Amino acid sequence: MSNWVAIRDSLVEAMQIEKVGKELKNEFIVWLSKDGIEFAQAFADEVIKECKEDAPKEKGWCKIRDAFVLPVALNIGMYILKMVLSKLLEEKTA
Repeated sequence: MSNWVAIRDSLVEAMQIEKVGKELKNEFIVWLSKDGIEFAQAFADEVIKECKEDAPKEKGWCKIRDAFVLPVALNIGMYILKMVLSKLLEEKTA
């Protein structure tokens, strides 16, 4: 058994994954919608900024990737994440 498997198994055992209940799921959704989304948005914004700065220096596919593909994918991903979290919060409060 590799070290990674031993570490993973000890973490899973420590977290007692089989005991995750509705309350923990709800707390995670609330945390993710408040603090987690801010971190994810800041990360996405930084990656988009770097891509847009690098795009003029690139050629071919890499230029398209940095100028359009990655920024659009990150913006769409963040939009979907925010939309799903808002629906989950609405469901939780209903």
